[in-house]
Amino acid sequence: MSILIVGAGFTGSVLCKTLRATAPELVVTVWEKSRGAGGRQATKRDGEHSCDIGAQYLTHWRSDEFFKPYIRELKSTNVIKQLKGKIINAPTKYDGDCTHYVAQKGMNSLSKYFLSGTNVFYGTKVTSLKIIGDKVEVKNEQGRSAVFDAVVFTIPAPQLLDIDMDNKLSPETRESIAQVKFTPRFSLMVVFEEDTPDYDWVMKYHDDDICRFIVWDNVKRSHGLDPTMLIHSSALYAVRNTDVKTKEEVGEEMLVRLKELYPELPAPKKAIPHFWRYGQVYKPFPEAPGLVDINKNPLVIAGGDSFMRISNLSMCARAAEMLANRIKDAFNIPKIALHEIRQS
Repeated sequence: MSILIVGAGFTGSVLCKTLRATAPELVVTVWEKSRGAGGRQATKRDGEHSCDIGAQYLTHWRSDEFFKPYIRELKSTNVIKQLKGKIINAPTKYDGDCTHYVAQKGMNSLSKYFLSGTNVFYGTKVTSLKIIGDKVEVKNEQGRSAVFDAVVFTIPAPQLLDIDMDNKLSPETRESIAQVKFTPRFSLMVVFEEDTPDYDWVMKYHDDDICRFIVWDNVKRSHGLDPTMLIHSSALYAVRNTDVKTKEEVGEEMLVRLKELYPELPAPKKAIPHFWRYGQVYKPFPEAPGLVDINKNPLVIAGGDSFMRISNLSMCARAAEMLANRIKDAFNIPKIALHEIRQS
């Protein structure tokens, strides 16, 4: 039985490992429209330089028992390590019993770890699907198609509306998907050739719309390359400038504002802007069911943090478990959780 997972972000990659470990009779394939894994935990590479341009760290609340096995596994395999260094002006929501972790090889290494050993096809964007008997034919942007027994979408929910679903997406589900909202972000990767001043912080949140968050990526990840900084705008600034200014224009504004905030910094060697249309979910699918059925037989479903009440990596992993159980129900496979395999 063949399963296609669309999306190689955290939900898709955890789902992939869960199925491979707990339902080995399934043949799992992943299609990802981007050039690499990670989704919103992307790591930008430009020549010898790299920088996390999306999520910067993983936060684990000690009361989150569900996510503990994931943290334990990622730590034991050296994918993540505890953040060393100071976060200045961290949001109030982090004032509690929690630990922050970073990925030395980049945040996308989390997804790469869970995808290891799987057939992943990058640069493969789904444009349509068609139900043919008890199979699903899926076509990509290049016009190539493949047939599967089930299809799982783990992409941001609004992107589902751009795919021809063979009239299987009900008007009610379509209307509910249209209600899902994300906060956008602009980001800028800045690489310095000269030595930069030493600061007593690794990350700093600023009361500033253009440069809301700044992190020294080379210090955070201890990668020893040229000083590399990542800047995030505020969500409000991104909302105001989405489809108004180009990412290049915003990048120039960010550099000007950075110089005003830190006049002691040297001129950068390179600056690479990025725009996140889908940054973080702030309005999930109504009632946050975790997943929705698009077609029952053959199975076509969608899930991820778009369908959860909170948008974080723990909830992405919970969504992956829910999707795995839905697939096992469809194929009469015993429900074994990934953490049960780890313990055996």
